[in-house]
Amino acid sequence: MVFYLNFWGLPNLFAQSQDSLKTIVAEKGDGIYKILRENGYIAKDYYHAFKELNIDKIKDEDQLILGETYYLPAIFSEILEENIEDDTTSIKPSGFTYADTIISNKLDGAIIYLISGHGGPDPGAVANVNGIMISEDEYAYDICLRMAKAIEENGGKAYMIIEDPDDGIRDEEYLQIDYDEYCYPDLEIPREQNARLKQRADAVNDLYKTHKSTDYQRVIEIHLDSRSNSATVDVFFYHYPGSTKGKKTAEVFQNIFSEKYAKHQPNRGYKGSVTNRNLLVMRKVLPPLVFIELGNIQNEKDRKRFLKWSNRQAIANWLVEGLIRDFSE
Repeated sequence: MVFYLNFWGLPNLFAQSQDSLKTIVAEKGDGIYKILRENGYIAKDYYHAFKELNIDKIKDEDQLILGETYYLPAIFSEILEENIEDDTTSIKPSGFTYADTIISNKLDGAIIYLISGHGGPDPGAVANVNGIMISEDEYAYDICLRMAKAIEENGGKAYMIIEDPDDGIRDEEYLQIDYDEYCYPDLEIPREQNARLKQRADAVNDLYKTHKSTDYQRVIEIHLDSRSNSATVDVFFYHYPGSTKGKKTAEVFQNIFSEKYAKHQPNRGYKGSVTNRNLLVMRKVLPPLVFIELGNIQNEKDRKRFLKWSNRQAIANWLVEGLIRDFSE
């Protein structure tokens, strides 16, 4: 069960005298998560408190300035003690657990690692829609959250490898771009691509080793494609070359999507493919991985697949239905 702590809506708690706060000078390679973690904070819980205290000294994409002095936020428990006479009864963790209730045991014994593409300093593919910028990582993340909830509702265990300290499941059409995602368990996402990909593979492998007695473990990685605005593509799937289990899971997903389109849009047809691809995360992770491309973010027709929250939920439901079928077989 995972709770997201969100202190962003509690400005009074952080309106302390800055004279009483510790400071630190940003060195080469420092980022918000790194500074917080090295100074004993649960970084994801204090990320926005740090930003609020230092808002005039943080660059675009939440980057710090080399040599600049930054304030460290007071520890939350200390703040509560200082405000003990205030009405703090309303201060509680916000957000949600992955599963509010268990509706079945169809995935009991299954462990699923969910990787939403990009995140942190890298928003992935972007598109301008009606004057609003949208990004690949926000929509991939929302669908992964919906999958995590459905997986645990069906008795499985879901791990979000990329997490956001304050974004839960969102029903808005245009999901706001931010740069505060981190890698499980509490790691700042590197700017360099290979380091970023290796980091998430390592996170999966560390968890995999703690569950090595569990037979069914799968990695699902969600992305959006970016092509010319005239190109339409169906949801398609990659597996690692030679991975029998990865290929089988991908083929189950393909069959589910084909069945769903035949039922709900019988005249549409479905051409989503299953192919192999030798990508870095696929090479590094120990469990079988299926890499999923949801559609072309530049194409208006494809965008409907993930701009509408109900479509994002349908995609998540179909993928979890595929996991249930694959697990049962």
